[in-house]
Amino acid sequence: MTSTPSSLVLGCATSLPSTYFEPFARSLRATGYQGRLGLVLGHYTDDDTRALEDLADFAVRVDAQYQAVSRAAVKALRSMRDTRRVRRAYPRAFSLVAAASPRRERLARWRALEYRLEGLQALRYEHYREIVTSAGPNVDQVFLTDVRDVFFQRDPFDPAIDGLEVYLEDPSVTLVGEPRNRKWIRDLYGRGELRAIGDQVVSCSGTVAGSRDAILGYLDAMAEEIERHRRPLGSHDQGVHNHLLRRGLLRSANIVANGHGRVLTMGRVAAFDRDDEGRVVNADGTVPAVLHQYDRHTSFATELIASLGPSD
Repeated sequence: MTSTPSSLVLGCATSLPSTYFEPFARSLRATGYQGRLGLVLGHYTDDDTRALEDLADFAVRVDAQYQAVSRAAVKALRSMRDTRRVRRAYPRAFSLVAAASPRRERLARWRALEYRLEGLQALRYEHYREIVTSAGPNVDQVFLTDVRDVFFQRDPFDPAIDGLEVYLEDPSVTLVGEPRNRKWIRDLYGRGELRAIGDQVVSCSGTVAGSRDAILGYLDAMAEEIERHRRPLGSHDQGVHNHLLRRGLLRSANIVANGHGRVLTMGRVAAFDRDDEGRVVNADGTVPAVLHQYDRHTSFATELIASLGPSD
């Protein structure tokens, strides 16, 4: 079984140029994918939004969902974040500004600051949840995915997904061994948690798939844990993802090793084989539907994009 008209691919971006979406969207359609493609967009002009709407079945622009915050506060926090000698104080200053309001308004204020300073990386889960929930039974299976560095070789729902699937990176990439992932776990959960789960291989939060109910369970868990921290998160959402996964808090998650499933994460893969049709193959000889981080291999990425032919 492959995708159906009720299948859903969801991506998200903040201020990413529309040209970066084309290989993602065009390669998906080239597979014969039968479902819908939806995009959650932040910090886009009307013209850019219209360009992206041409690539997707629907686009949700979320700017209006975030309350106004002081421009002076945002400017000061951004300067602190971007200044080498004081950036360590940025998370604490951010949290103080977020809390400087009546208790009932603090969550909305944190979200507004997160949106303006860090974008949608950690906020996308709430928007995805709203989209999937509002679609009701019109969604059967969902693929949550990055857009800039994803290319489709086959229908992402072949075979059909039962439950929740999360995907590991190369076995050499561990939580304690990779600097960014080490920082995300340490910042959010402390050195004790890093010691406890640090030897585990990183699971990338950029590609997650599942049945409708399984995805909603995942989105609930992610959104609730992210909300609990209320600090500047940005890409720290991957720390949340790996904490929940390795602590058994993502119920019934099927952990798929790199090179053995529908997603091949290529960032740390030094070499890869191809079949007679030129498609990249997994270590087990199967053809992954999704190539993630393919752009880390520059000449290969150029070849892939050229294979789509000129855009209309």
